[in-house]
Amino acid sequence: MFDFIDLKTVFLITHLFGVAIGAGGAFTSDAMFFKSVRDERISKTELGFLTLGSSMVIIGLIFLILSGAGLFFLDMEMYLSSSKFLSKMTIVLLIVINGVIFHKSHLPRLFRHLNHHLPSSDEFIRHRVFLLSSGVVSAVSWTFAIILGTLRDVPYSYTVIMLTYLLILSAGVCFVYFAKNWMLIHHRKR
Repeated sequence: MFDFIDLKTVFLITHLFGVAIGAGGAFTSDAMFFKSVRDERISKTELGFLTLGSSMVIIGLIFLILSGAGLFFLDMEMYLSSSKFLSKMTIVLLIVINGVIFHKSHLPRLFRHLNHHLPSSDEFIRHRVFLLSSGVVSAVSWTFAIILGTLRDVPYSYTVIMLTYLLILSAGVCFVYFAKNWMLIHHRKR
């Protein structure tokens, strides 16, 4: 009945759904966060959308990891010798670590500041660079993972790919550091 489709194709389809759900959730959450803080308050509705986007990232990552493991076990030797694959796995690991930090640190902080004037909070002001940097890590990492996954072959070593990734990531974090006052209003209202 299912002779028209092989296991590799099933894993690839699942992988694509994981990318669509995970990256879609990540990009939407990042955009929602910036919109929320620009108006200097985070509402219950906005926080609900951030939480939903975060859940979508988790679901996408589960699809990606399970289907990626399936693909890996179909041809371990080929994948272990691929700089593209090893780079993508490192970046996905960083996406997972960033997600854990978001859930353990950033999201609880945002819940504590629900409907509060964000620029009036010393805690929020102290941690805004970390919040923004987490968004940069998310956007750059998902973009890099998508690009690597789309390319048929990457003629560069793991080191070159990862140094390029780290250079772009560092540039993004530096931009956030220097633009934090513009990106997140920092004046105080009494």
